[in-house]
Amino acid sequence: MTEGTNQRMLGPWMTLSLVIGSIIGTGIFLLPVALAPLGASVPIGWLVSGIGVMAIAYCASRIVSPEGGGLQAYVEQELGMTVGFLVTWMTWCATWIGTPAVGLAVATSSARIFPALGGHDLLIAFGSMLVILALNLRGVRVVGEFTLVTVLIRLFPLLAVITIAALLFVQGQPIQAIDQPPATLGNVATAAALCLFALTGFEFALSPVGKIRNPERNLVRGLLVGVVLVAIIYLATTVSLSLIVPNSEIAKSSAPFANAIAAHWGEGAAMAAAGAIAISAIGALIPATLAVGETLYSMALRGDVPRAFTSTNRYNAPYLALIVGVGLSSSLLLLNASKGTAGLFIFITLLASDAVLYLYAAATIAAAIKDRRATTTLAATIGIAFVLFAFYGSGAKSFLMSFGLVITGVLVHLLKRARRSSPVLATDPAVPRE
Repeated sequence: MTEGTNQRMLGPWMTLSLVIGSIIGTGIFLLPVALAPLGASVPIGWLVSGIGVMAIAYCASRIVSPEGGGLQAYVEQELGMTVGFLVTWMTWCATWIGTPAVGLAVATSSARIFPALGGHDLLIAFGSMLVILALNLRGVRVVGEFTLVTVLIRLFPLLAVITIAALLFVQGQPIQAIDQPPATLGNVATAAALCLFALTGFEFALSPVGKIRNPERNLVRGLLVGVVLVAIIYLATTVSLSLIVPNSEIAKSSAPFANAIAAHWGEGAAMAAAGAIAISAIGALIPATLAVGETLYSMALRGDVPRAFTSTNRYNAPYLALIVGVGLSSSLLLLNASKGTAGLFIFITLLASDAVLYLYAAATIAAAIKDRRATTTLAATIGIAFVLFAFYGSGAKSFLMSFGLVITGVLVHLLKRARRSSPVLATDPAVPRE
């Protein structure tokens, strides 16, 4: 490796930034609405999710190789092509399922700035996804430029709420009780499943592993430290919000962060926070939409799905894969419109979290097979236990729906194998010969 090449690779700080940037999105801004009724179970749920995701992140770091290829490729190396395909399939499903939740965050924060938009959450969410689709059709360079601008803005509302709670505590002013209702196993499990959605995304930081200097050290540390930092910030943010605003009010709010900031720092600060959340949501929606298209595009390149999805425009954007992904996200919004914003967000969050759990389970098992050290075995045990607990917390409905997606993936895989073994297709000049 030349000195110039080594200098262009990611060091420890850039790797850590990549991990944190992959995790922090918009789920945290609406998540308190779903968590508020769970009371004392919420901090415990954050701890359970934080420890579980840390264990899974560690396991994921143990199966990387200098050649690169992404988490799906590493799973395939240890568990075979079928599991590798299903992991990719469920990652794609988790992405297009979770995208509408980001669109809803755009809607609720926009309505806080422009009250006339209130009551039109679905329309705004749908419109924002179409706008971001158009942006993604301009190519990955444009996407990267827009995403970079929004990264640091995401922290402002979170740190503002933590600061307000700290000032109230130091000044001895009254704070709200957060221990009602008392913690129960069922509520802790539900809280952990909901919190998981906000902590997902670290797996995307594994994709450039071939461009990370000393990945065995920097990537492991980046994953663990990054997950810990984000989990602590999220825990502090959620608890702080409940300390300054009654949980009963949070549960009814469409913009809990902006409302909390308005109550203590005025409407101007609240507008700034709402604007930051809206920008953060847009910033998160851009790469989420990119991932929806690129994952389907990559499956098509491998022949796992119809090759029509390899079609690209003059900006090298996989336009058909992007359109199909956004179409599925929009359909999910429309089919569940009757749930209301809070109910719809909870439904999407649980289903998307369940879908990504299959990826986490596969990565954990692959790590246990590849790396038999005691620390990896312990992390794998914790990771699998957390996956099962998160499935339990999400409820039977979300689990069955996610399992239905797995079955659909199996059928797609079997159909692909049948087509490849078909004697008719074997003579088709478009089909590559072995």
